[in-house]
Amino acid sequence: MASKLGLGVLRAAGTLLGLVAVTFLLLRLAPGDPALLRFSSSEDAVSAAAIEALARFRAEHLLDRSLLVQFAHYLGPFDLGPTGHAWFGGSGAHPWHGLLAGDLGHEYLRPSVSIAHELGARLSVTVPLALGSALLVFAVGIPLGIAQALRRGGLFDGWTRAISLALYSAPVFWLALLAQETLGPAGLDWLPILGLRSRGAGAGSSADIAAHAVLPLLCMSCGGIAFLSRQVRSAVLETLRSEFVRAARARGLPESAVILRHVVRNSLAPATTLAGQVLPWLVGGSLLVETVFELPGMGKYAFDSLQRREYDAVAACVLVSGVLTLAGLWFSDFLQARFDPRVRDGWR
Repeated sequence: MASKLGLGVLRAAGTLLGLVAVTFLLLRLAPGDPALLRFSSSEDAVSAAAIEALARFRAEHLLDRSLLVQFAHYLGPFDLGPTGHAWFGGSGAHPWHGLLAGDLGHEYLRPSVSIAHELGARLSVTVPLALGSALLVFAVGIPLGIAQALRRGGLFDGWTRAISLALYSAPVFWLALLAQETLGPAGLDWLPILGLRSRGAGAGSSADIAAHAVLPLLCMSCGGIAFLSRQVRSAVLETLRSEFVRAARARGLPESAVILRHVVRNSLAPATTLAGQVLPWLVGGSLLVETVFELPGMGKYAFDSLQRREYDAVAACVLVSGVLTLAGLWFSDFLQARFDPRVRDGWR
């Protein structure tokens, strides 16, 4: 068990290192120059007075060095810049830097803004939305899948499956725009469509925040509800054909007892294995929803940072999504071992 745990930790570390390296390389090879965005409004016209400032900016952030040096600086734990570790020619004023030193850096265009602090503030918006959406996915998807299986071939099953397929296939940004046009001020004017708080009296209250969160929660949950209900429906149909279900009916148990005690309990294994993967999927997939609804979350931060060529900020968002994904996969393995004796015995 200890050897498997150690192997799992090594694999996770290797996966994160590969994710960091690929993200770093893609961002550096993408078109655009943060130095030009910092000192000029146009990348094609740089005034002569800004040339010296551009050179200082690039030297300070190592943008004029090779990709290998930039990656070593980003990974850490040594600062390779002009004020970095004395071992690498720096002044020694700031010797430590990078991921291995627990330093995500500062933004290019806002040097006083710490990426770690900004990311923490943004996660305080994204994570509650993702948790609420995950609860909605399981609260609706599991009963819906069970009801579809128990009414297989009926009108309810046909219509709900068609609607679920349409919601699962529709792009998230299209659903968000449709919800804004239909339920926002341009349509029925039932719900606010931008931000997390209103202006004026009552702004920032719990009711106001909840009203702003309704549409983002629905848009983030539609695909998950459709997918989970499909999985639960298939699991319930398979369980209904099992020998122990026929045996329970042959013993004269009421149909409600057969469904609740035998069918439902033995059909929720797929749902438990998906539980650990829903949260990182929602956190990572919140970019479009937060951008459309102007929510100050991690997805919106990654989108804005990408437009401003904030390499370190985008890489930090990708890294957080990767860590959450790995944690979710581990949690899914734990739940699967907890509810499936065959998997638990294999781990032992």
